[in-house]
Amino acid sequence: MHHQVSCSNCGLDKICLPRGLSQQEIENISRVVKARRTLQRGEFIYHEGDNFKGVLAIKSGSAKLVANDPHGNEHILNILLPGELLGFDGLSSDLHQCSAIALETTSFCILPASNLDELFRNVPGLTRELFRHTGEKVNIDKDQLVLSKRPAEERLAYFLISLGDRLKKRGFSASAFTLSLTRQEIGNHLGLALETVSRLLKKFQQDDLIRVKNKLIEIKDPEGLKEILEP
Repeated sequence: MHHQVSCSNCGLDKICLPRGLSQQEIENISRVVKARRTLQRGEFIYHEGDNFKGVLAIKSGSAKLVANDPHGNEHILNILLPGELLGFDGLSSDLHQCSAIALETTSFCILPASNLDELFRNVPGLTRELFRHTGEKVNIDKDQLVLSKRPAEERLAYFLISLGDRLKKRGFSASAFTLSLTRQEIGNHLGLALETVSRLLKKFQQDDLIRVKNKLIEIKDPEGLKEILEP
């Protein structure tokens, strides 16, 4: 028997989709949303240069958005968590300007590009939600740019606090979570050397701000981490 999960019975409907949608609006979305197969770590959700196929919602797992410089070096632009949307980099030219890669076992749904105009007409709340996600992305990019000029300790502290805050907004724990990135990837994202990331994680742990066990991060003293960011 084939079981199909629609927006109306998916446990992430309140995370991915606008609050307060009518049953009819949810059904309108359910009719066009396409579920995609589950990907494993390292598999591409889409490649830079691929045709824009639609807006995607991470259902489980996490992903990274990356761009390559002329020398072939990978730069991690953003990390996507459950309930977050991606694919906006393909809207302006109908070609994706970066690649999206699964960081762990990851599943996602897609609002196909061919149905977006229809959805915008039938589900006004969806338009507001997409604008809200775009606005959040602008704020994250701004904070990331400002932070790139700050000392290494502040960059890592902000990264951990920000991840916790984003998970909390989506109903997950803000103080204990699995970090799907390697330390090398964290360094790539923050513009820090691998040795610097390892040294700072050890320092934060010695200062009793966090506890690190393999990929599990426990934030023991969030206020202490935030004090690092204070001028």
